[in-house]
Amino acid sequence: MGTKKFDKELYKKADPLSNGIMGEWLKKHGYECIDLEETYGVDITCKKNDIVSYFETEIAYVWKDQWPNAWLTIHIPYRKKKIIDKWVREGSQGTLTFVQFRKDCKQAWFMDGQVVRDAPIKTINTKYTTNEKFYCIDVNDAYIINMENIDVPKNLINRKYPS
Repeated sequence: MGTKKFDKELYKKADPLSNGIMGEWLKKHGYECIDLEETYGVDITCKKNDIVSYFETEIAYVWKDQWPNAWLTIHIPYRKKKIIDKWVREGSQGTLTFVQFRKDCKQAWFMDGQVVRDAPIKTINTKYTTNEKFYCIDVNDAYIINMENIDVPKNLINRKYPS
C-alpha cells in the first residue's frame, strides 16, 4: 500500500487556506468557540447549540471545476482513520464532519463522520501513489455546498449540520 509522501510546502499552503475558509463559513452559520489551532488531530473544533463539532478539511486539487457527473464517489484518504478511531473511542461525542474543498475552495463536499467510517475502503492508483487506500463515499451520502453562499441549502438543515 502506498501513501502520498507528506509535502510540507503544500501543507503550509493548503491547511491554513481550507481551515480559514471553513472557519469563516462556521462563523457565518452560528458556530462558536471555533478553534483552528494545529493539534495534528482534527482540523477544527467548535460548538453550535452546545453540541461539540469536529471538522476535518482538505483540498482536492484534482477537482478543478463543477463536480463531474461521472465521479460517483468522493475519496477520503484512509490515513484519516486515526481521526475516526479517536472520535469513536471518545464515544462519538458531538459531530464529526469531513469537508473536501474544490481546488479554488468555492465549493466543498460535507460528509458525516459516521458515513465516512462505514464507507467501502478501496485501493486506488493516483498520480502520486500506487494502491493507496481510500474511503469511497457515495455522492448521494454527502452534501455539496457553495462556500461563497451564506445561505444554507434546505437539504443541509438537519441535526448534524444545524443552521
